[in-house]
This record gives sequence, structure tokens and C-alpha cells, in this order.
Amino acid sequence: MFDALMAKFGFIRKADVISRLQFARSIGKRLDEHREVVEAIEAKTTLFNKEVGHWHAWHMATQDDYLIRLYYMVHGCWPDDTVRRQVTGEVVRPRPTVLGQCRLPEHPTQQQQKKHDVERQPS
Repeated sequence: MFDALMAKFGFIRKADVISRLQFARSIGKRLDEHREVVEAIEAKTTLFNKEVGHWHAWHMATQDDYLIRLYYMVHGCWPDDTVRRQVTGEVVRPRPTVLGQCRLPEHPTQQQQKKHDVERQPS
């Protein structure tokens, strides 16, 4: 009854959100398979060719970022976090280089970039 009342106000339990995000396959498995597809496309096609495929690589990178964010929401750690990832038991292959760095503002790579940019600013 409490859940139904809270749902009327737009609230949902975190455990319910996580279980819905894990539909059919886990988030880690989806991210890993997405990266496997990217690697296959890169190896077997010219779709990511710099002359014609910039948009395709950008689109796949954005999809990867989205799945990274969902992974973090579900597990509370990043898929490339070698220490905390062990808690999840999921192994996700590394991000393909054709996708570049993760662009999520909250991701550690972006935090490091911001720190580096601040350090390089003239006083």
C-alpha cells in the first residue's frame, strides 16, 4: 500500500528501479556485448572510418556512456574500476579505443581532465 501511495507521487524504490534495469540481461552483460559489437564493426567494416564514420563512432560512444551510467546506478562503481568491480563479479571488456574517453561529467576520466585543466591555467 505504501509503494502504491508513493508511486502516485512519482516515487519508486531504488531496488525496483535496479531490478527493472536488469531486465533480461544484466547491465554489465549489455555493456560488454555492446563493446563486443563495436569491436566487430571496427574489425570487419569501414563504418568507423574517419572520412565517413565519425558520426557512427560518436553515436556508439554515446550509447557506451549511457550504459556506463546505468552500470554505475545499479552497482555504485564504474565498470573500469578494477578494485570495486570485483564486488559485482561482472567483467566488462575495456572500452574500445575508437570510442575515445567516457564523456560523462561524473566519470573519473572527466574529473581528472577538469583537475588537469585547472592546474594548467595561468595564475
